[in-house]
This record gives sequence, structure tokens and C-alpha cells, in this order.
Amino acid sequence: MNAPKAQNHPMSWLRTLQRKLYRVAKQSFGRKFGIIHNHVCNPRTLKEAWKRVSANGGAPGVDRQTIGEIKAADVDEFLAELQSELENDQYLPNVIRRVYVPKGTSGKRPLGIPTLKDRVTQMAVKLIIEPLFEADFLDCSLGFRPRRNNKEAAQLVHRYSNTHKWVVDVDLKSYFDTIDHDALMELVRRRVSDKRILWLIKQWLKAGILEDGIVTTPERGTPQGGVLSPLLSNIYLNEIDKLWHGNASVKLVRFADDMVLLCKSETQARWVLKTLKGQLEALKLTLNEEKTKIRHVRETFDFVGFTYREAFSKKQGRLIRIKYPRAKSMQKIRDKIKSAVKEIPTGKELSEVITEVNRKLRGWAEYFKAGNSYEAALEITEFACKQLRIFWRRHKNRKEQQCSQIWQNKFFYERGLLYVPYLLKN
Repeated sequence: MNAPKAQNHPMSWLRTLQRKLYRVAKQSFGRKFGIIHNHVCNPRTLKEAWKRVSANGGAPGVDRQTIGEIKAADVDEFLAELQSELENDQYLPNVIRRVYVPKGTSGKRPLGIPTLKDRVTQMAVKLIIEPLFEADFLDCSLGFRPRRNNKEAAQLVHRYSNTHKWVVDVDLKSYFDTIDHDALMELVRRRVSDKRILWLIKQWLKAGILEDGIVTTPERGTPQGGVLSPLLSNIYLNEIDKLWHGNASVKLVRFADDMVLLCKSETQARWVLKTLKGQLEALKLTLNEEKTKIRHVRETFDFVGFTYREAFSKKQGRLIRIKYPRAKSMQKIRDKIKSAVKEIPTGKELSEVITEVNRKLRGWAEYFKAGNSYEAALEITEFACKQLRIFWRRHKNRKEQQCSQIWQNKFFYERGLLYVPYLLKN
């Protein structure tokens, strides 16, 4: 009875199509796919694209149209209009709104915010072409891929560092802003020959960027913030993956543009760095010389949120590799907790604040329980209690010196605050 309904569900139909595209691409190395624009225009694809974009949320583009406004108006009408534009080749990408987010302690990272219509269209294209390139991607690449994540990347580096103790810690200089458009489009054409899809991708790459009232046309790069950018960046760096994947003595692990190569000797590591530099130059990419380093595992190095190092274990009587939350990761969770508490009006009940803080703590613990995170968990727990104490003091209009005596940590645990070290065990 329910089988026909399940098959007509957008996600069921899409998954079937994606599996078919993946299998054909995997079996036919080098095959190009020329009739896929109709799949992008399919109402079921657009409906699933909208579902994902709206679930991700995000700021509006230059037209200031929000997800809430589209929902309040008519989502079906919005998607029908977009479908018509795509089918009749009337769709034109809008300019991208440039914003900046903090990077580190003093830097800023540029983001490009497309309009909702552009984000939905990019998602629809991504849903259809991603399986074609997934068939070519290698296991060393773990960022922004289906059923892959940064925890897997962290575990892989931890395992490799047991035998490969020299690390080439790679940092690319402004990677997303320096991708060569012509080279990228040539790589996309290896799998996609549909001219309408290629036109869309090229238009997104060349879309103007609005900043301080001025629109500029980029000659290079794919803006961070675009739905399709992570896939395009993986297509580009897959060329590096292929060059190192077959090397039995060098282990590459890459998460988007963050990568490390693990080697068996310092001499090999120096050769790897020199070779890699030439390979990147061929792709018109540049190493950040200041941040790219060769290190032994007894020194610390950072990767996907963890700091790694080799240390002597008194308990085991030997050197072991450990990984624990890096300093930036600790600062990030502290900032999240502090912002979450600060944004809640002081008139709210404590239970509401604790619920919001617990959400942050669960996410942190779920990721970092893969490492040596107990001490860090204690620190985060103490910080959460401190922030809740500040909130509750304001709520009760009490003096600061009274807080720690009246509302000790136990007070918040009894009202539902999660104990982070306990979360690491589950």
C-alpha cells in the first residue's frame, strides 16, 4: 500500500537516481554525462533542494529575501517559478553579498552569500552531479562529502602517525579565492558535458560580488558560502589526491583545503614538501610558507580541531600518540556558550538557558570524545557553570560576590545542566 507513495517521495526518487548515476560513473571511468539538466529541473529535485537549503538556514542574499518570507508566501509557487526559469533558460544568477566572519584572534574570513533562489539552484545541481564526482574521489579526502566527516579524518591521522612520524602540515594561501576558473571548468567537463549545466556553473563562478555598494567580477576563486563551492573545491584538489594516493610510504589525509602528509623520515618529508609545492603551482595554487611546516609527531601539530603529539605514558611505559582539543576549538566552544547565554533575555527561566547550553555541550562532546578530552571537558563544564551563574545573577539582581556561594555548580546540574566528562563516555 505504501510502496508507491515511498517511490514518489522526492528523497526516495532522488536516492535511486543518485545511486544509478554513481554506479554508471564508477563502472565507466572517464564517461561524460550529457543529459542531466532535466534532472535538475525535476520538481522532486527542486523540492529536496529547498528542503536542505531551508534546513541549513543562513543569512539572506542581496535581495534580502528570507526563508521565512518564502514559507509565508508560497514555497510551491517559488519552486514552480524557478523550475520554469531553468527549463526555459531564463534563470540568471544574482550578485553575491560579501560578508566577513572572524578568523582566529584577529583575522577575518570572507564569505559570499548567494540569494535563496541561487542557493536552491546550486543545491539542485549539486544533488545531481555530486554522485558523478564521488565515483572519482579517493578515501584520503574526507571533507564535505556524503557519509564522511572530520572525526574520520582525525582518526585516520592518529592511526597513520603510529608508523609515519614526520608530518608535512600544509596550509594553502587563500585557497577558495585562488581557484583558477578555466582549470576548474576543465576538470568539471571530465564528467559533465551538458552545456546547460556547465553554463550554470560558469555563471556562478563569474557572479559579481557586492561589497560596500560596489560590484566586482571575480577572475578567480569560488566564494565560501556558496552551496556548490565545497564540491567544486574537492574536484579541484582531487588532482592532488590522485598524485599521492598510490604512494605506499606517504599518507595523505585531506579535509577540504586542510591537509597533512605523513612520512617515514625527515628526508622524505622534505622531498614531499618540495614535490607538493610544484604540484600546487601547476594548479595555480600557493602554499602559505609561514604556516606550512615539517614536524615530528613529538612536536604538536593541529588538524580538524585536534592537536596531536607524541608523549610518554608512565602507565604503559612507552611513547604514545595523543590528540586533544586544540586551543582554537576550546575558544570556539567558549564563545558559543557565552553568546548563547548572552543572547537570552534575563527574564527567561533558567531551564530555557540550560537547554540552549546543553545543545552546545552535546555537539562538542560528540565530536571530541574521539580524543583525549577529559581535562578539556572539565574546563568546558566549569565555564558553562560560570556563564549560567552570570545569567542567574542578573536574573535575580544579586551582587557578583554572592554568586559562587549561593549558586554552586551543583545547583545547575540539579536543574538539568549536562556534565561534559560524562557525555564523553556515551
